[in-house]
Amino acid sequence: MIEDLDSPYTSPTQVIPVENASYGVGIRHLEEGVDVVFERWETFSVGDIYRFKQEDLVLMQDKVTDNSTTIKRVFLNIPRSTMPLGFVNDVYGEVERVGTTTLSTSPRQVIFVKDTRPGGADDYPNENWHSKLVLTLSDTNIDAVVAARGVTATIRAWEHMRVNDLVMFYWGAHRFELPPITADQVGFDLIFLITGAFIIAAGSGDFVAQFYLFDEVRNRSGELQPWCKPVPVKVNLNIALPPEPFIVEADPKTMVLDADALGQASATAEVEVPRDSPYFRVGDFILLTVHGTTPTGEYVTESLRLPVDKIPKYYEFPIRNELVRSLIQSTLTASYVRQRDGEDDLPSRETTVTVAGRRFELPRPLVRQAHGPFIQPDLPLITAEMPDYQPPGSPGDDLTVRIQGVRLDNTSELVWSSRLAGSHVRTRDFLNDQYARFEGLRDTNVHYIVTGALGVRESDRRWIQVGIPARTLQAPVFQDAINDNVDPARVGSVGTLELRADFKQGDLVILKYKGSVSGEAQYEYPLFVAGNPLLVDVPKQLFVDNLDGTLTASFLIDRYGVFEYSEEAVVTIGTALGKLFMPEVLQANPDTHELDPIHTWPDGATIRVRYEFIKPADKVEAVFKGLPGIGCYSEIKEGQTGDHIDFTVPVGAIGYNIHPDGRDIEVSFKVIRNGFATPSPTLVVRLLSLHHLSGPLIDSIGEDSVLQKTLLDDLDMTRVPPYPYAAMGQRMWLHYSGWLDTGAPYEESTFVAREAVDDDVTFGPSAYTPVGRLRRLQDWSALTIRFWVAFDHSSQKDNAVLFGVRHHVVQDQPNVFPHPSIKDSTPASGPEVSVNPLTVENKCQVLVSYPNMNLGGVDKVLLHWILANGLTIDLGPLDGLDGGTVTYNVPNDLVARSVNSTVHLQYFVQLGRGGEGTSDEQKVTFGTIASANLPRALINGVAHGGSLNPPTLTGDGRIAVAKWRLSSPGQRVWLSVSSPGAVTQNLLTAYPINSLQAANGLRDHLISRAWLLGLRNNSVVTVALAVTFNGSEERSDAIPFPSTQYNIRLTSPLNFDQSAVTLSARTYILPGTPNILPTFGAGNSITRRASGGTAPYYYSSSTSVAVVDGGGLVTVRGNGSATITVRDSSVPAQTRSYTVYVSNVVQVYGMGRNTFRNISTAVANAGLRMPSLDELRAINHAYGARWPMGYAWYWSGTFSHSFLFTNYYYFLDIPSGGTGTEADKLLGGHLNGIGLR
Repeated sequence: MIEDLDSPYTSPTQVIPVENASYGVGIRHLEEGVDVVFERWETFSVGDIYRFKQEDLVLMQDKVTDNSTTIKRVFLNIPRSTMPLGFVNDVYGEVERVGTTTLSTSPRQVIFVKDTRPGGADDYPNENWHSKLVLTLSDTNIDAVVAARGVTATIRAWEHMRVNDLVMFYWGAHRFELPPITADQVGFDLIFLITGAFIIAAGSGDFVAQFYLFDEVRNRSGELQPWCKPVPVKVNLNIALPPEPFIVEADPKTMVLDADALGQASATAEVEVPRDSPYFRVGDFILLTVHGTTPTGEYVTESLRLPVDKIPKYYEFPIRNELVRSLIQSTLTASYVRQRDGEDDLPSRETTVTVAGRRFELPRPLVRQAHGPFIQPDLPLITAEMPDYQPPGSPGDDLTVRIQGVRLDNTSELVWSSRLAGSHVRTRDFLNDQYARFEGLRDTNVHYIVTGALGVRESDRRWIQVGIPARTLQAPVFQDAINDNVDPARVGSVGTLELRADFKQGDLVILKYKGSVSGEAQYEYPLFVAGNPLLVDVPKQLFVDNLDGTLTASFLIDRYGVFEYSEEAVVTIGTALGKLFMPEVLQANPDTHELDPIHTWPDGATIRVRYEFIKPADKVEAVFKGLPGIGCYSEIKEGQTGDHIDFTVPVGAIGYNIHPDGRDIEVSFKVIRNGFATPSPTLVVRLLSLHHLSGPLIDSIGEDSVLQKTLLDDLDMTRVPPYPYAAMGQRMWLHYSGWLDTGAPYEESTFVAREAVDDDVTFGPSAYTPVGRLRRLQDWSALTIRFWVAFDHSSQKDNAVLFGVRHHVVQDQPNVFPHPSIKDSTPASGPEVSVNPLTVENKCQVLVSYPNMNLGGVDKVLLHWILANGLTIDLGPLDGLDGGTVTYNVPNDLVARSVNSTVHLQYFVQLGRGGEGTSDEQKVTFGTIASANLPRALINGVAHGGSLNPPTLTGDGRIAVAKWRLSSPGQRVWLSVSSPGAVTQNLLTAYPINSLQAANGLRDHLISRAWLLGLRNNSVVTVALAVTFNGSEERSDAIPFPSTQYNIRLTSPLNFDQSAVTLSARTYILPGTPNILPTFGAGNSITRRASGGTAPYYYSSSTSVAVVDGGGLVTVRGNGSATITVRDSSVPAQTRSYTVYVSNVVQVYGMGRNTFRNISTAVANAGLRMPSLDELRAINHAYGARWPMGYAWYWSGTFSHSFLFTNYYYFLDIPSGGTGTEADKLLGGHLNGIGLR
């Protein structure tokens, strides 16, 4: 027999410590038999027999089968009826391997098994308290005098009272800690003094005093009701506080709120504002807060706010039924603050009630894939199956299934699935990424909640173990790691590993390392002294051997044969990645980061990523994050070298994000080295909308502006040409608007959020034209056809892009006259011609000629000039001429409005001999104006290609533009000046010119001299000008003029590095003492000094984000960006600047000195967060002896351990750096606190 097995353990986790035993087993372990877990042993084989024994008695055994050869652990279930009770000696595991007679055993242990509850069985389980638990108090009306001497509490001796029973005594929501029961106290009433200090700390209000019990193996009193009958207590220590609220549905004598009696209704908290209240006036607000801690340890709270609109009045605040029921077998506390403009909030007294009710009304669920409590962590999914619970309720009830576990810091992990209950059999699936997160968590369970006509009913818990045993210890910390990476070159003779746990004398600490190259190594440390935390040397060779790999560390504590396991810490080993630069989108404007989707069609967008040290083994993932689903794209590349990596975003992801107002896209990347991901800064790109998309056309009408009813065909289709980014699943709208011949409006949609199919993508969308309705339109009325596409596949029309709008004039009669002809066109005549607008400048003419003009009288001829937007400009009418031709002189402003568009010409004739008629159309395409025929915008009259010397300017630069051809009032101008590395100056945006400017050009538009002075020598300045000749306010309609470029030539240039800088090292700043600063280094400071120009130099910063001193040293102060500017002493002065982007600055605020719960509450109320132990160390390192908030112990938010249901947190001594732990309780230690933002 060889003692070489690890000791078996129970699931749920056994109880430690237990006096005179290795561990304890309670009712929750025994309910369905005790599940005992064996971890996989050496030479694990089919046919091995494993047993759980007490001395020579086999309590249960089983054999390894073919189905269990790949699993990491096996289970035995020992029926409750055969499990020995009390102290059970010589308990151990045994394995008989197949093919050998040698037995392997684990160390023999003493375990304590208890199946009774402290307090015994309740004689009246239907009451809202445990009838056998009795509490009396010496005083229940407590003023300052009574509080000062304390209150004596007596608890009658309870059934099954034994050593180490724990009394959980509560005064309202506050626990008064009592030590475990000693041997001398067993069998006698427990009498203790509730100290004055505790009563005063709890404050004034209406409370309930009550208790429940735990025994040493954590069996709780009461099968149904754990609490004693509550004793109401009225405490009045501060008469200056407003009175407490009261819970309307709570019994005023016992202060018990019966959740079952509520059914599905809400409870009500009521605040009385009497007529002569000294605390309230109309216009105040009441902010009421209710809170409590559920029996599972989850803190729940909610607040409601009402205005004080009338006095006197009772103000009622509903408390959600779900919140009340979550606090069954716990307490609910309510209080409020009065809020008044210009004054501090005034808090009220508190009121606390016990929430009674049946917590678990339904039987526990099953998990189909569970073997006992164990669930493998790598299954595709698990299925929870609800039993056929009674009464079954309705199929329309809500059934919520929850998986819940507890992390090391006592916070909960929770996933849930809610849907209609349906009928039995009821199941719910949880995918791997939902349930696998519970691996290593403690107290993991599955349960369900049914909400319906029968109220809210909750099930009992199904305890499960996902994967590895519950990790009850925190992961160790590699103190040499920076961003989870250790560079061996920066490690001294040894590294340092910090172990965080409540270590005791006699513990055996086993430290395990696993290197991706070196394999596993194990070190043992028998402890002769207690400590928390412990520091351990890490052999440097472990880092060297795993260069460019990973090193994993974990530890366990062997405390007299019972093991507690830590979580794992993993670090990468090798050279750090270096700086990760912001990604680029090559097709986007580098200054504005705007991306026109027409530039990425059809090849997609290119994301370029850069970081300092690219290695072929790196995995680099680029992310294009738009709308969820199709609108997001990511790609991973490996084996890359060089100074950058390019990724292509497909058009599908781009198109899905197109929106009429544009959309912000987040572009980022992360580098995965040795399994660890490091994220880059995020670039926000503005994806613009699509413009100038071809609109709908009716087959028989085409692009004619006049819709002749006589041309309509019954089988006409309205078609939209294929368009960029078309995709199946997009939604489309097609709508007609006009006027019926009755005078009524006409509105008809043939597409309403219709889904695009394959033919729409290939050939363009089409639909039958509503010819019947169009034939009923009013003669000479307007018809408008609009087409929209929602590229994001949504049914929301607001998300859809409007295509080119089709405008028609409806005409009853067919055209009877030939089309007009514009002169100087190409070809010279015909139904479709094109015109150079400059060719017809000052001489544009349209000729109208038809047979028999003026036959029998003088004809009247009216010419319609129909613009692309459907607007019709009438010229004339003119009298017909006997020669048969009428000439119309077209003004330049109308020619200008037609530039770069298509117009339609038609005329109407009123015959002198009686009768009338219309002509066919001539379609005229006016070309654009070549840039060579347009003037440049000039600064101070300097010609294109010239140079500027800003120091010689006596004021701002003056920009002028000569009159351009076809200029006219109302045209809109865009004017900007840019230079690489400088902020673009947008001087004019959709600026409408007046008649004087149309006649003479633009004059005296100023470009800032200060901006020009900030440009470096030899930089290029570009002046860009664009004009919409038709007066449109859309920048996409503007015609670009030739740009003007200048070179900056300085006679004595001021030299200064103007490239942007990113400072991202974690930096802690003290806003309360701005003159005391941390130690700055490479990641949070930079020095840039000017040269050239004329000394001395003067440095400044645009914002408080960064501060620059007289020597050019920039140090960070906050997150954001700042412009650092240097000015020399030239006359006039030259300036240069660069931008600093700052991140990872943390503001540190002093929060005074108090208990952990008061400090943490104050931190949360201030919108701050608690520092971690590592952050406290970093703050201490940054300030040391210069720390201005007092040398003291400072609370961290890092959880250490829990002892007798009290949580302990680490603190740090500033400036010595020593650490320790302190309890979180009402009268806990008073330490200093800080909050971070």
